Order: sequence, then C-alpha cells, then structure tokens
Amino acid sequence: MTKYKTKGYSTGRENRGKVSEKKPSLASRPKMHEFDFTFFTLVIIIVCAGLVMVFSASSPRGLRIAGDSFHFVKKQLLFAVIGFAGMMIISRIDYRKYEPYVGVFMLVCLGLLVVVLIPGVGVVHNGARRWLPLPGFELQPSEFMKPVMAMFIAKIIQQKTYNPNKISGILRMAVWIGVAGVLMFAEPHVSGAVVICGIAAVVMFAGGVKLRYFLACAVPVIPTVTYILMNDPVRSKRILVSLNPFLDIRGTGYQSVQGLYAISSGGLFGQGLGQSIQKTSFLPEPYNDFIFAVICEELGLLGAILVIALFAALILRGIMIAINAPDTFSSLTVFGIMSHIAIQTLFNICVVACIIPNTGITLPFFSYGGTALIVLMAEMGIVLNISRYSRKRL
Repeated sequence: MTKYKTKGYSTGRENRGKVSEKKPSLASRPKMHEFDFTFFTLVIIIVCAGLVMVFSASSPRGLRIAGDSFHFVKKQLLFAVIGFAGMMIISRIDYRKYEPYVGVFMLVCLGLLVVVLIPGVGVVHNGARRWLPLPGFELQPSEFMKPVMAMFIAKIIQQKTYNPNKISGILRMAVWIGVAGVLMFAEPHVSGAVVICGIAAVVMFAGGVKLRYFLACAVPVIPTVTYILMNDPVRSKRILVSLNPFLDIRGTGYQSVQGLYAISSGGLFGQGLGQSIQKTSFLPEPYNDFIFAVICEELGLLGAILVIALFAALILRGIMIAINAPDTFSSLTVFGIMSHIAIQTLFNICVVACIIPNTGITLPFFSYGGTALIVLMAEMGIVLNISRYSRKRL
C-alpha cells in the first residue's frame, strides 16, 4: 500500500483550520482495502438489538390495533433490510464520486423541507407536519438533512468557500444552517433543528473554526430562541413541566412520568425481556421516543449501561476512522455523522430521564421509524466507505 499524506490538515490543535490547497487525485490515494470490520460489527449488533427492543416494546400495541404482535417489528425489519442493502452498496461507492454534488443535495433537502410545510401536502402527526406521503410509506425530509448538513459544511471548509477564520465566513455558513433550522422549527421539529445545528457546529469546530466565533453567534441566537419558545404556550408548558412532570401528571407531564415509572421499576437487572408493564397501556408510544424507558424497565440498569456502551464504542470507533481519513472532506464528514448519533442519543436519554423537555427526539437504531433507520444505515455506509481508504489500518 502506497504511503499517503494530506498536506496541511491535522487534527492537532496547532494546525486546526489548515486545509490542503489541492485535493489529492484518486490515483494518489491509498489503495482501497476492506472496510473497518469492528465498526461494521458494532452497527450490526446495535441494529439487531434495536429490532429486539422494537418487538418487545410494540407487541402489545400491534396485537391491539392489528391483531398481530409482530405488526411493527415486521415493518422495522423491512426497513432494516433495505437499510442494510443500502449500507453495503454505499460502502462500495467512492465518496469522492458524490462529493461534487453535495451542494445539489443541500438544495434538494431544503426544497423538501419547504414542500412538507405546504398544507395538504405534508402529513400531520401529533400536531407536527414532518412527513411526505408515499405509497405505503411516509418520508421524513428532516432525516436526510442530517448527513447532508455534515457533508455540506465539510465541503465548504475543504474548498475554502468561506473563510472559517473570519466572522464573515462564519456568518455565511450560519445562513445555510439557519435556513435549514428555521424550516425544521416551523414544522415544528425543534429537536431536529437542534441536532442539525449541533452537527454543523461539530464539523465547523473540527474544521478549525475558533470557539470565540461560536460564542459570538450564540449571543443573539440563544436569547431569541428562548424568547420564541417561552412565548409559545405548548412549548413553554413543556419546558416548565420538565422541571417537575408530576405537576401535570395527567396532561403534558403524563408521558415523562410514565417513563420515570418504567426506569425506576427496572432496578438493577430489570423485569426481564418482554415483561414491561408500562408498555402495555401506560406509555403512549413505547416503541418510539420512549423506547429507552422500556429498555431500562426490562433490562435494568445493567442493560441500559450496555446499550450506552455500544453507542459509545460505535462513536469512538467512528472518531478513529475520522482521524485516519484520507482528506479533510472525508474526515469532517465522519465527524459530522458520528456527532449526529452522539447528539441524538444523548438528547433521547436526557428526555426519557426528564433532564430536558420532551421534544420527540428518537433513539438512533432503536426507535421505530423507516426513514430514520434507512438514513442512519446509509450514513454508516458512508463511514465504512471512508474507512476503506484509511491512512492507517485500525
């Protein structure tokens, strides 16, 4: 295998923000080898564990509404198979072949976020207009924005489209991020908007943007968002109830209280797989946002720690792949994808534990949902492809 070096890019603090003047050609890159098997194995384990928990959490509801306890898990299994096929195909596609089209991907995603807001076009569930109807399936455009945002900011930094060391360049990047965030905020999908901004922030920081510029942007943004949320009756009530959900146990705090009951009844070793009481008729949708509560109830503290450890191992392995990626674009893309999983996992667990308000954010690979799972598997395919060109065999 020929030795490969990128010019000017380093994950070291002293070289943050320096990128190569010229992208390496395909011929100059290291020879393609097999993808990272450890990362692949962790993905498969997490997906399989997610399918088991979807079946356990959804079986009572499936039996009640469709007469089939496998109703939800069969759909999730189909999504997993499609996602796995997509992951394997994408893992074989050289990431530099679609790099030139990242700008087009961003415009398409923004267009879909606009279309979903059109009354009569976007599908509404629980007061949120987030889905586009397709035959036998509902598409959630906001899920596609997560990997595209990571690739878009990574490409901007690699090509020096905007100078990341000047406030003018940061503000130009912030415009793109802000447009996506506002469109998702209008659905409303506050948690999705936060995740998008978090992904962009991680990629920008890893690409060399100085911390003081983030603080400069945060000064006007945080008070503005806080003002909007606190002046919205529904969202402000969620924020206040999150401080003590027992104040409105039959209303806004109901789901949070039932989640806390599930966590507390799990103990150290849990009630046993399939033995959750809260999933039967107390938690409204235990196979979605609050599936971690079912994990805690059935598998206990040790089971919850194991699930968290699997996510931690996946994220750390992804970071190693990012550090050893062959160029700036691929490295920052992996950082962005892994930050998506890290941010969303942390937020979901904090919501279930009632540390932050209930925002409808899902647990990656575990929560029921077709678009989310397929997109996540596609993201894993991108990481696996980049791992093929690692400058160092891990």
